[in-house]
Amino acid sequence: MDVSQIVNLAHASPAWDDQQERTLRGPFDYLASSPGKNFRSELIQIFNEFYGLPSAQITIISKLVEILHTSSLLVDDIEDSSEWRRGLKASHLVFGIPMTINTANYMYFYAMECLQELARDSEAGLLNQLLIIFNQEMLNLHRGQGLDIYWRDELVIPDEKQYLNMVMNKTGGLFRLTVRLMEVFSTDFLGNDSLVPLCNLLGILYQIRDDYLNLQDASMIKNKGFAEDVSEGKLSFPIIHGIRHGQSQNNTFVLDILKTRTQDVELKQKVVDYLDTNSGSMEYTRQRIMNLGVLLQKQFLPSLQERGYDTKALSAAIAHLSSV
Repeated sequence: MDVSQIVNLAHASPAWDDQQERTLRGPFDYLASSPGKNFRSELIQIFNEFYGLPSAQITIISKLVEILHTSSLLVDDIEDSSEWRRGLKASHLVFGIPMTINTANYMYFYAMECLQELARDSEAGLLNQLLIIFNQEMLNLHRGQGLDIYWRDELVIPDEKQYLNMVMNKTGGLFRLTVRLMEVFSTDFLGNDSLVPLCNLLGILYQIRDDYLNLQDASMIKNKGFAEDVSEGKLSFPIIHGIRHGQSQNNTFVLDILKTRTQDVELKQKVVDYLDTNSGSMEYTRQRIMNLGVLLQKQFLPSLQERGYDTKALSAAIAHLSSV
């Protein structure tokens, strides 16, 4: 290149084409090609029965949440050394760790463009409000994830309250982001009518149920492998209960196996059997899941019903999450 071409380049925007975009999005598109449980999108539709937003806004919010969720899974699988996700080889094992990290970060920022779509043709200052909400919940998500990783890697065993608070940050982040964005545009739910507390509990219920299913659910085993949380050394809800039960009896069985990050199916089955028959952790987790479902049904739905809203779909979603 001669000097004039370099000068022209400096005065232009950085070049970027569709092929480069496809290359960069490769790890994301690979994982997105195998859809997940779609629970978040279904929940957004259910919440909109109360918020009443136009379908165009709901489409954008659903897109934003799905981008963030899929991107977070790319990073999670690296942080957890996972080999499988949604029945596919984990993205970082296909595309490499550096590219997968970069793609996940890129898509986080790409999701922010959805906020510009939401704020288009709206009053001045709305985009700033949306960005503040987005940033707050992304900070919460990373705080929760960071604690989860720290506890796992340093073998710090949290109590139940600490665990629930971590989940409020980590899993609750996208649930809250969804509702808070919807409330910006809705005139029906203000102040004490906010569904954020309901979302916080839904996030807790969702994560505890996921922890429970990871240890024995057939579909989870098919998509991620048997008791993958044990192989990751993850301090999930039933595992924490099992470790604390063992500590009360000077028994370090669960913790000792967790330290090994074993892939041995027989060893992992022994952990699950211990949690089931010795410590009572699986039953304790089942009861906690069912109790949370009852709490959600009795604490939040009556006030919505009193205001004339049909809560059948929300009630069915809660019933599904609390059935194990």
